[in-house]
Amino acid sequence: MSYYQKEILFNFKTVICGASSVGKTCLFNRYCFNSFNFDTSPTIGINFHSVYLKINLTEDPNTLKENYVVNSIFDFGGQERFTPLIPKFIEGANGALLVFDSVNFSSFNQLDFWYNTIIENAVDTRIPIILVGSKSDLIGKTSNSEIVSDELIFKFLKERNLRGFHRTSALENYNVLEVFKNLNNLMLKKRNISYDVV
Repeated sequence: MSYYQKEILFNFKTVICGASSVGKTCLFNRYCFNSFNFDTSPTIGINFHSVYLKINLTEDPNTLKENYVVNSIFDFGGQERFTPLIPKFIEGANGALLVFDSVNFSSFNQLDFWYNTIIENAVDTRIPIILVGSKSDLIGKTSNSEIVSDELIFKFLKERNLRGFHRTSALENYNVLEVFKNLNNLMLKKRNISYDVV
């Protein structure tokens, strides 16, 4: 009788970065625990959780091994008083989600700080980064003048050569899983490994 063997192939550190109150913790909770909390209190320090992601060995789909990536996810408080701790928080990161609030220009304008901080403190300057526009469920309820336009977003992506962008809603569980899957696939491809996150 055949059985599947579980094998951990990689342990990736993923950091979720962005200004205070953009929805980083809601994204973290929805992905890690499939939960949503309407309490909008700012994160104090760091949230941390590890998720096991099953991946397909595309070179040998008939293998009897179940292959996994351990995704260690760090959600860091974006408040100014935590700024001195940011380098240690990002240090050793293999991938990052750069988050802004889709209906808050101020949070978008702070992305340069977070992008530069990631590049300066991560494993290397080619770290996979995905841009995330949170709170997409509020776009239809917000004046156009408050919504961060696609034009500005794609200009930011092009200027920094980022690998992707997703609008998400933690409240509606929209695109949350896709964002983390895509980031993990980018981290795998960076190692020239033919795997895909299931």
